[in-house]
Amino acid sequence: MILVLGLVAMASCAGKSKEIAAVCGNSAIEDGEECDPPGVGACTASCTRDTSKCGDDLCQFPEGPSNCVQDCPSGVCGNELRDDGEECDGHDLGGAGCQTLGYPGGTLGCSVATCEFDLSQCTNPNCGNTLLDAGEECDTANLNGQSCEALGFDGGSLACSSACRFDNEACYYLSCGNGTLDSGEECEGWDLGGATCADFGFAGGVLRCSENCRFDKTECAASLCGNLILNEGESCDGGNLGGATCASRGYYGGALACHGDCTFNESGCTNCGNDTINAGELCDGPDLGGKTCATQGYDGGDLTCNANCTLNENLCYQTSCGDGILDTGEECDLTNLNGATCVTLGYTGGTLACNANCTFNETNCTTNVNNCGNGLIDGGEACDGANLNNSTCLTQGFAWGGTLACNATCQFNTSQCYSGCWADRFEANNGSASATTVTVGTRYDDLTVCGGDYDWFKFNRSASTNYRITFYFTGSRGDLDFEIYWYDGSSVVYLAGAYANNDGTTPIDNEVYDMPASFNGGATGTYWIRFYGEGTYPNNDTNLYSLRISTY
Repeated sequence: MILVLGLVAMASCAGKSKEIAAVCGNSAIEDGEECDPPGVGACTASCTRDTSKCGDDLCQFPEGPSNCVQDCPSGVCGNELRDDGEECDGHDLGGAGCQTLGYPGGTLGCSVATCEFDLSQCTNPNCGNTLLDAGEECDTANLNGQSCEALGFDGGSLACSSACRFDNEACYYLSCGNGTLDSGEECEGWDLGGATCADFGFAGGVLRCSENCRFDKTECAASLCGNLILNEGESCDGGNLGGATCASRGYYGGALACHGDCTFNESGCTNCGNDTINAGELCDGPDLGGKTCATQGYDGGDLTCNANCTLNENLCYQTSCGDGILDTGEECDLTNLNGATCVTLGYTGGTLACNANCTFNETNCTTNVNNCGNGLIDGGEACDGANLNNSTCLTQGFAWGGTLACNATCQFNTSQCYSGCWADRFEANNGSASATTVTVGTRYDDLTVCGGDYDWFKFNRSASTNYRITFYFTGSRGDLDFEIYWYDGSSVVYLAGAYANNDGTTPIDNEVYDMPASFNGGATGTYWIRFYGEGTYPNNDTNLYSLRISTY
């Protein structure tokens, strides 16, 4: 009787692990901790999040969209938010389940690498018919003669999951919960036997021990892709492109992005505009690839290239074109429009004309006002809302780029496109007396220095604080340098500077200058920063640059 009571008492403890106080530094996130190990990423020595690192442009564990959106923006796989183009993200399944996807049952998961549904635990149509079909370990109450003991446990109740796999959650070892890793146990409390998520093929995460002394892998991460940090083997991660651009990837321009698998997405990059025919282009600027109006089936004329690198045949013509008579292959001839009007071509009005190559000239036709604004490029429209038809300032002939927009009549608005260097929003700030005051922690974009111009900025330096000055520009037409100044009581004097001296030889100038608390003897007050171009082409010009002063 004493032996039986002892076994009952031991069995009643099965599945219970000791309550152990949190230990900061054991690489396990326990009650009261936000992170572990300390000193890694944004984790402090006391295993809490270092809030001072939020805003340093690095998404570091345990930062995320919920507590530091400026460093960890939404829109990437792995942020626990289901963004556009994602079926799911982490635990956010958007209300979907195996049954809503047409399966009889099971547990729907989410791929941590691609944010697509993981159907591996959804049941097949035969699961639930009580018969053991191919691929099933069990089916409802049909356990195929198996039990917890047969599977190596000391006791408990074996069950069958909705996916027709053995569910041994209620199986136990009598020794589980005694604080010692015994034979048959995978783990015991915080004793994982040295195992980590990596031992099971995961890229990282936190391995834990369940109450029945088996590994709990629910917090292991299959991939680090999506954490906005460039890890080994990744070309990019979300919005973190590691300083890469379309230009640095060998393209003429465009917008570089990142695929969900952390490889570069170059679909937005373009070579159109570099005067050389590249893949997907029929022509490029003066390069027509040997084509003429004659090779296109015309009798003569001038073949040109459109801004989107397609052929413009409007100035080509047939010999018969221009005699006022409609011949085969002609839409019109001079004023002979064959009865066509803007209205018959689908417009609401306007004046239809004829091109020199006897094709309709619809330039002066009026687009239906109900169509302009529908986001689609309809007849007579160059653009529609945010749909710019893959055009940019560069494709419109503006060498310095800028922001192309679409006006209310669905024509291009090039007011923010630039053919040359221009004054930025802080001009005039070309002297210390007119310096622009900047806020620490704020990034300022679209700044320029043109032809011998100087840009002056100033900020207030506090005591015992480390400051970091970061500036960045790409596609440079020169070299951007900066200097630090301070008022010594009588005049503004030079203290230090950063001089890359790349003189336009590289497309990227990304410099960081640290001002530790000991800089300039720790003197506080107003400090000035002066930017200027020191390049060789043309006239010391540079391209757009950004500036940010932060603390570290």
